[in-house]
Amino acid sequence: LDTRDDRHPLLDVPLRYEPQPTALGFSVSRVDAFQAAAEYARRTLPFGGVYESFFKGRAFRDFAAAAPGFEELMCLGKLYNLAVQSDFDRVVFDAPATGHLRDLLAVPRLTQQAVRVGPLNHNARKIEDLLLDPERTRVLIATLAEEMPVREALELLALCRDEMRMGVGPVLVNRRVPARCTTRELESARAAASVSRSAAAGHLLDEGEHARDAVDTQAAALEPLAAARAATLEIPRITQPCYDAAALVEAVAGFLTAPAGRQPPVSAAGPDEFAVEPTTETLRLAGVVAGHRVVVCCGSGGVGKTTSAAA
Repeated sequence: LDTRDDRHPLLDVPLRYEPQPTALGFSVSRVDAFQAAAEYARRTLPFGGVYESFFKGRAFRDFAAAAPGFEELMCLGKLYNLAVQSDFDRVVFDAPATGHLRDLLAVPRLTQQAVRVGPLNHNARKIEDLLLDPERTRVLIATLAEEMPVREALELLALCRDEMRMGVGPVLVNRRVPARCTTRELESARAAASVSRSAAAGHLLDEGEHARDAVDTQAAALEPLAAARAATLEIPRITQPCYDAAALVEAVAGFLTAPAGRQPPVSAAGPDEFAVEPTTETLRLAGVVAGHRVVVCCGSGGVGKTTSAAA
């Protein structure tokens, strides 16, 4: 929804209004409000094709820009169309960041309040019913194990779960640093390094201490999520010898869908990168997406929404 890119940043396929197939077995689409409005007219109005040039014209774009919530409603209408009136098994909505998403979710209710009768009111009600139905729609909030992203995730949790009563969870915690050694192991390594005075041993010790500090810092940042009773699913930080977007998506997907207590293959990254186990009881993502028609992946900017949505 919220992009002007010509190609998908991870999947290297054209981003167009019509769904484009990918090598991973699903399709991607960029939703545009004006194309959605034109498509709606073609499907619902007598001789709808006659209005094609009107929707491309300056007058209609000026009207849409001045009408609060019009573009958002058209985009949500396309989401509804894909979820309810298409042959796709499931729709994953790579949502905009928190502020825009808050406005987006408010549009169906505001439209019903502004337009009491007619097709606009009817369609807004259908969209709202889909989004608020926990049996059909599940919201996945993506975050990093850092103070500011977690705070924003809590705001989204309060909005979606507590205020709007949407089906929410688990919270996807991206780039979790794996705990590679225990405190006792670090102490032993520190003693050995002091005896050997080896530069290599000292370097390894520094790396281990930095990783331990990162693990502790991330754990402290995630405490508010536990206090908010949010189920989490931790995705380890993945490194690659060279950037491979498709392998990255497949690695994350393998981790998200692995049965509890089992790790996925590690062909896309070093063996240590998947050494982290979820720290809390989690909802497995495979079960979430298998039971819902729409999955909304949202969170603050830069936390991995697009990667999580693709995975």
